[in-house]
Amino acid sequence: MIRYENVHKVFGTVDVLKGISFEIPTGKVVCILGPSGSGKTTLLRCTNYLETPTQGIITVGDKSIDALHHTKKDIQEIRKHSTMVFQNYNLFRNKNALENVMAGLTIVQKKDKKEAREIAEHYLGIVGMGDRMDYYPSQLSGGQQQRVGIARALALQPHAILFDEPTAALDPELVGEVLSTMKTVAQTGITMAVVTHEMGFAREVADRVVFMDGGVVVEEGNPQEVFDHPQNPRTKQFLRAVNQKD
Repeated sequence: MIRYENVHKVFGTVDVLKGISFEIPTGKVVCILGPSGSGKTTLLRCTNYLETPTQGIITVGDKSIDALHHTKKDIQEIRKHSTMVFQNYNLFRNKNALENVMAGLTIVQKKDKKEAREIAEHYLGIVGMGDRMDYYPSQLSGGQQQRVGIARALALQPHAILFDEPTAALDPELVGEVLSTMKTVAQTGITMAVVTHEMGFAREVADRVVFMDGGVVVEEGNPQEVFDHPQNPRTKQFLRAVNQKD
């Protein structure tokens, strides 16, 4: 479960998040949609304190953290509960796929190399990269690198995975393989918060969608409600523009 309670984020004089409140139940997939600059990525980065919220309470699993009253230990704890899949993969260039997935297990979770290797091999197999474990990032396509990034997130066995536009940096023909991997992940029952522009994925896989604009939640509901019968004029305008682009 991920819960946001009155979350604000101010950069300088700009209110990027203006009192965000909603919940992602355990084991559910929520896609966060909206135009560029609406605060989606900032919200995701606030979830595990890559950005510190200005105000508000964020809960991941059984760990809650208050922006106004927290310690370094609180941040370490909430980061144990969630992992992030980034737009640009963020793989270690000098490590092969297997070593990239093992890194968090040995460094963060202090597992011995034998156990870490077994776990890493298992999750690389799940994302369809079992035959490329000894490949370095420079030898992999963007889609393959992102699948390694997803395996790395899964291997830490977090309560939730945060996906920040995981297909945004990919060539169009590579998007499908990553979305297919994410569908596989969704079927494992892990909690997923997905910032995406992939409307087809959101419609097919999400349990709920949240539409943000201008730092606020404009509309939320199940995908059929929001896509087929949007209530807010801003949501209607955004979806109309997206559909015309497609």
